[in-house]
Amino acid sequence: MSGSGFDSGSKSYGNGAGDTSWPETPDLLVYRLDLVLEVFNHIQTGAMVDLLDSLLECVDWREMFGSDASGFLRREQIDELKRYYAAKFAGVEPYYLAEQLSTELMTALMASGEQEFSPELKRLGMEQPELWQEIRTFFSRKEIATVRLMLAQRTNAG
Repeated sequence: MSGSGFDSGSKSYGNGAGDTSWPETPDLLVYRLDLVLEVFNHIQTGAMVDLLDSLLECVDWREMFGSDASGFLRREQIDELKRYYAAKFAGVEPYYLAEQLSTELMTALMASGEQEFSPELKRLGMEQPELWQEIRTFFSRKEIATVRLMLAQRTNAG
């Protein structure tokens, strides 16, 4: 994309000294947590989704690639970014995409206060059975989210 003449004036990418490197993997993108929650609410109703499309719909394109200096992204620029990253990530395994979305879900739940880590857990070194249960609950919920995403993946035949 950087070779296509597309100049976004990115806030997050480029160091101002000619660095035009862009995110190379899904974990380097910035996500809107409210949209991640919407994806999970949608699949909990039994909806089938395309994981790559869902992931790209959750990206905060304006935060990543827009700026006050160059102006904010227009709809067609966001669509161009989505097409670029859809092609770039087309070969990424669905499990990786589900894992990325479930990680973002847990971030959203922690940000909302729905999932919290206790002060005891934050202070590493304290070994208590209750803390182990807390860790297990967190990762169990994340694994369930990953499985739900995998089950919600639309197939080419469906």
